[in-house]
Amino acid sequence: MEGLPLAAKPTIILVHGGARRCPVVGFSSAPSITPWPSPVNQPSAPVSWDLPGSVRIAFSTAADGDVRDPLRRARWLPTVGCTRPCAVVRQVHGAVIARVVAGEQPDSLADGMVTSDGGVALGVFGADCPGLVLAAPDALGVAHCGWRGTAAGIVGALARRLVACSRHPPTSWYGLVGPGISGPAYEVDAPVVTACAWPPGSVTPGRAGHAHLDLAAAIIAQCAELGITTVRRSGVCTASDARLWSYRRRGAGLVQVLAAWRA
Repeated sequence: MEGLPLAAKPTIILVHGGARRCPVVGFSSAPSITPWPSPVNQPSAPVSWDLPGSVRIAFSTAADGDVRDPLRRARWLPTVGCTRPCAVVRQVHGAVIARVVAGEQPDSLADGMVTSDGGVALGVFGADCPGLVLAAPDALGVAHCGWRGTAAGIVGALARRLVACSRHPPTSWYGLVGPGISGPAYEVDAPVVTACAWPPGSVTPGRAGHAHLDLAAAIIAQCAELGITTVRRSGVCTASDARLWSYRRRGAGLVQVLAAWRA
């Protein structure tokens, strides 16, 4: 990266882990961001998107069931036009990114993946935690960005791993922050607020001892700090969209998957 320091089971996927945890980055001023216009908290918004470079992205719904089940996931993928094998990892709310290449997929503890193999899809699970897709012209990355992972630096970790896969600078990449709980619906307490130096505008006051955290805004700001300025919000709030499962709204239960692939 120009100026960025490098710090059903699929049958043709291999995931190599090993990315290190990244330090939390503080922000002293609001970065320059070029978001794509999109509505927020629109229950009628689509759950699929396109990015330049023939990148397709889709998000499952509660009606599709718990897609951690490989059979459910295998049934859902063709319904959104994905005929690629989809790599997933065992998520742990951390900041480790795995690399996906041709071969077999072992169990891997990580919260994101990158690949330069156009023949595979990447998927991350979530109910209220948004996923992030970063698309370079020749590589693709996804990450599960809950508050813990975002505070721990998963956005930077994903960018660093994608740099190693791509010949193109971050300024040429596109991104999408997938469905997740919106700021107005996401009230958090002091341990979350003090977990890192959240970007300006991503934390707003709430009731006594609490605040509202806009994770999508924080992720977009962190991307901008890394030179990735064309990042889009999905515009879908899991807590207000009746099609989706939200832990905040319904309690623990199934999760959805955010899948990305090249058409």
